[in-house]
Amino acid sequence: MKLITNKQFQMPQISKELKKLAAILLAAVVLSFGLERLIAAIFYGNDAFFWGRYMGVLVVVELAALFVCFRKVVAQKVEIAVLVIVLSVGTLYATALPSSCGVSWDDEWHYYYPMLLSHVLNPAITEAEMYYMNNFPQTALERKNYDRESQEITYKEIDERYQPQKAALTERTWPRYRNLCYLPAAFGLWLGRLAHLPYHMTFMLGRWFNLLFYAILTYLAIRKLKSGKILAAVVTLLPFNLFMASSYSYDPWITAWFLYGFCCFFGELQQPEKKMTTLEWLCMIFAFFIGAGPKLLYIPLLLVTLLMPKEKYASPKQRKVMLAVLACVFVVACVKLLLLFAAPDAGGIQDTRGGEDIDAIGQIRYIFSHPWEYTKTLLGFLADYVSLKSTLHYITYLHYFTQLEPTVFAPLMVALVAAVAITDKGEPDLSVRALPRTACIVLSFGVLCLVATSMYVAFTGVGSDTIKGCQYRYIAPTVFPVLYSLGSARLVLWVKEKYKFISRVKREYYNGIVLAICAFVSIHAVWVYAINQY
Repeated sequence: MKLITNKQFQMPQISKELKKLAAILLAAVVLSFGLERLIAAIFYGNDAFFWGRYMGVLVVVELAALFVCFRKVVAQKVEIAVLVIVLSVGTLYATALPSSCGVSWDDEWHYYYPMLLSHVLNPAITEAEMYYMNNFPQTALERKNYDRESQEITYKEIDERYQPQKAALTERTWPRYRNLCYLPAAFGLWLGRLAHLPYHMTFMLGRWFNLLFYAILTYLAIRKLKSGKILAAVVTLLPFNLFMASSYSYDPWITAWFLYGFCCFFGELQQPEKKMTTLEWLCMIFAFFIGAGPKLLYIPLLLVTLLMPKEKYASPKQRKVMLAVLACVFVVACVKLLLLFAAPDAGGIQDTRGGEDIDAIGQIRYIFSHPWEYTKTLLGFLADYVSLKSTLHYITYLHYFTQLEPTVFAPLMVALVAAVAITDKGEPDLSVRALPRTACIVLSFGVLCLVATSMYVAFTGVGSDTIKGCQYRYIAPTVFPVLYSLGSARLVLWVKEKYKFISRVKREYYNGIVLAICAFVSIHAVWVYAINQY
């Protein structure tokens, strides 16, 4: 009798699932059109068809159908569910928000660099591409382009200025360690020009490729974990992180790479019997190194990898070689960081936007001559910066998009993050000892001290008793390692053992509810602050 291999057995199953997925998506596309018309008739005075409203309805219908029809995937393959949510909700952000700068933090500059990178082969920059650098204040401060009329006028003006044969500026920049973070968006801009899209759509495509990179890297990160996947999923799906991933920014690059690095680290600790391969180790170190490129102040987080147990290495020789490589990487990064502080007023860290009284060298002298006074200023600032009240800002604060306020469901998201951080524990977490968890918290605190100090030097007047310019987004890369390191796996497992009804809750329900809340908060924000404005 002819034996059936696993591959032959799986192929029909995969084909069946793909057909099921295609049927669901087709049904969602058709159903959403009717629902958009119904919603327009009831709530919008029988308004004409609007693609933004349709996209919002489509994302809700699609995710609801997938959650119900692919419950096993939600329960067993969290990373796949997260990938789908990131791409679905993120695409809504990338396309429904105005095709304009002035939406997120300094996005005019974070657009400028990928735009230059996209012109490496052809440095001829058009007026349309420079338009975004000069007209962002109206979007940021006056909410221009949040209504269909001004949007139509702006997009028409941009597309009229887009004349590739007529260069307004000839400039290019080459990929370097610090600006590699702009490559995904640069590729999207280059591809949009190659496809001869209207430039306002090319602008959106650049944002979407930033999102695509974030989605793929966080998917690969969550796969590394044996436990704590839902916590990593929640961090990935924080409204702030999704919003930044769908914008022109280097923040999703830093957040995604550090998430990958920490998931590799904790994933290895969760498997004490498994030997770590050279490739796995190199991927982990590379993630920390490349992730810190845009902001080298995060490089101390790399030191947590020193706490990998000796038993994880294949041999003592392998361990010595790997530690030597780690030392070289860390030293190179630190030297580059020190060079920035050595010349803060010559293209280093000084930021003149802080005001006329900014003097980076004078501020450094003040810190060294008044260490106790500065320590009190720093600790007082950090006490408020990472307080429970401030969590509303670094979880759902979407800057100009939400008019400098957290979303209305910020408290719900904070409660969800806290609940998941406590409850998402399993047997593999027992292998993660107290020392590496404590080190993650200490190093994260140290990094925030460095970040705050850099803003004190670069953005705050000499001798000030407060710190200016330290935005909440700088906390994002430290959220996952700190939350994972809190709580007790032993306590959670004891509670599940004592109260059997808790352990009987199906994983698909736990995962589904958590992921649904994450998706809902982000979709609600884009509907209220963008789609509803049109």
